[in-house]
Amino acid sequence: MDPLEEQSRQEKEDEPIEDDRVLTWIVQFAAPLNRETIRDLRSDFSLKLTEYIPPRCYVEALRANAARQLRDDPRVRAVVRMTSEFKVASEEARQDDKSNEPTPPSPTDVVLVDSADADLVAQAIQAILPPDGVQAVIDDRGRGGVVLVRVNANLADVQRIATMDAVRWVQAVPETVDDSSTTASSSSSTTLGPNHVREAVRLGLTGKGQIVGVIDKGPPDVAHCFFVDPGHEQGGTVHRKIAAVRNSTGTGPGEHSTFTCGIAAGDDVGNPGSNRHRGIAWDARLVCGNRLDLATSSLMAELSAAAESGAFVHSNSWHSKPQGSRLPATYDQRSADVDRFTWMNEDHVVLGSSGNTGEEQGPPGTAKNAVCVSATVADGPASDPDGVGDGNRGPTADGRRKPDVTGIGCGVHVPMVATPCGISLRPRCASSYATPWTAAVVALVRQQLTEGRWRDGERRLADAFVPTGALLRSILVSSAIARGPIGIPSDVRGWGAVDTVAALGQHAPRILLDVRNDQGLTTGDELRLPFTVTAGGPLSATLVWTEPPGAIGSDTCVVNDLDLRLHRPGGDVLLGNNFPSGGMAGPATPDRLNSTEVVVVSAAEAGEWIVEVVASEVNVGNPGQGFALVVTGAVDAPKPSSAPLDTLRRTTPIAAEGESGPTPG
Repeated sequence: MDPLEEQSRQEKEDEPIEDDRVLTWIVQFAAPLNRETIRDLRSDFSLKLTEYIPPRCYVEALRANAARQLRDDPRVRAVVRMTSEFKVASEEARQDDKSNEPTPPSPTDVVLVDSADADLVAQAIQAILPPDGVQAVIDDRGRGGVVLVRVNANLADVQRIATMDAVRWVQAVPETVDDSSTTASSSSSTTLGPNHVREAVRLGLTGKGQIVGVIDKGPPDVAHCFFVDPGHEQGGTVHRKIAAVRNSTGTGPGEHSTFTCGIAAGDDVGNPGSNRHRGIAWDARLVCGNRLDLATSSLMAELSAAAESGAFVHSNSWHSKPQGSRLPATYDQRSADVDRFTWMNEDHVVLGSSGNTGEEQGPPGTAKNAVCVSATVADGPASDPDGVGDGNRGPTADGRRKPDVTGIGCGVHVPMVATPCGISLRPRCASSYATPWTAAVVALVRQQLTEGRWRDGERRLADAFVPTGALLRSILVSSAIARGPIGIPSDVRGWGAVDTVAALGQHAPRILLDVRNDQGLTTGDELRLPFTVTAGGPLSATLVWTEPPGAIGSDTCVVNDLDLRLHRPGGDVLLGNNFPSGGMAGPATPDRLNSTEVVVVSAAEAGEWIVEVVASEVNVGNPGQGFALVVTGAVDAPKPSSAPLDTLRRTTPIAAEGESGPTPG
């Protein structure tokens, strides 16, 4: 659909609209918006400019007379009323039966516009449904999320509901799946893996002071020695291991949740820090949620509740499939919940498993800001020739790269539910094992940074800082590249296997730069950071940014676009995510889809280099677009891990690329 053509059609065919009636509109602009234009549009027309649909479109609530005035503004290309056909997910996502028979009612989420009176809309929806058609009203607006009405509805009901002015989007509630073991491993290992435990022990990193949030099928077995706290039967603020449990469904201790929590942070109460099968972040604590609670809750609410209990790292060994079985992952409300949560909470990281081999990927791992994890063995190749023992290949339906990395998930030892202190070897591979393992690595890296140990392992108060989730993600990706860049990036293993030694960064100098949204870039900005390569050898630069939530229902969820450029001493420029052969960087075109960009140079010559971050389009800022940058190799002394933009070189403007075009349907 081209908005300009649709505007012309609506002007000719639609009934006149009362001037004071507030409706939802798609406003398309003729060019990307810079800082000044955004300020003026908000002042002139009270636009929010927060929900973006490529290219150059925003979803806005407007009175009819304001929409007509906007159409006359020279900065605007088109203004289109959002009718019911813009509000319903494809029939294929809701209905496998293509006959003309009525579809049976199924759980469905009706997302409302921000200004809606949720109770009144729920009453109006109930009036067109059978008794008890409305199941729940879930209002996350107080957390910065959306409000939705969960109903049981058939396809005909959905089409009627979509005609309501207060309705923004309607989608089926997707099935959720535990990502349990599938493929047999060619070897067994401890949960930690020998090389990984040695490095963590050497550096004194245990996960102390960190809290990992785990959403799984029920709570873990709190009576197991890996979690028990004598004198405190249930979790709580004084519990040694379980800081909080959310379980409104009342599910009993689960096998799956017990082993995922054990992999992340389990520790034998009678043998603290010494059980060889303890979790990798064994001294961390856990906040445990129940994914079955999503029947009456939202992922935004569950992640927010975990954050309120102190968790900054969130592990999810399950996925949902809004797209149906064995199809590329689409972007739905759960994906948007992850992205909205991480956008509003910059210090958090969400991880999700990539599903068991032969299934499909899905959120939460396929959200833009999530780390999607597949499984590999501890210290050698898995049986799969791509080095992946379990997990599904990408890309997503809109072409984004998933999975992001692989983690240890083959031949692990885990605590056994309903035993006092039983440990079981899981000889198979599973992305559900790899996800909490990777989350625990993130917790160790976070401990290292918050304790000021990132330079050389020594604790320095002056070096301590709270990292953004983007920096933690970029360190994960950088570590995977350090383990072996050949053949990356891959739709099967992403950027490769996470390496704890490289993630903790004590064997190679590195530059860490962490820029938050309040100092972030806007359209046209450039940031240039000179550095010196002291000797020939491998060099990598990794750029990661946390995206605003995408617009559900759009063909692509991309909102902002930053570009990574690495300038050689001789003047040649290498662009991020250009790997024409053998995993090495080369000239090509900028990546417009992924919020992780990497440049790898196999043999970097000594001399002055420049790493550059260019804001090609920042369509939604908070107020700008923050980012994290990691440069690893034979670089000069490690730089401070955070730096305000005014200490670096910033230039404007840059030429906007591309022309306005049709809006994806």
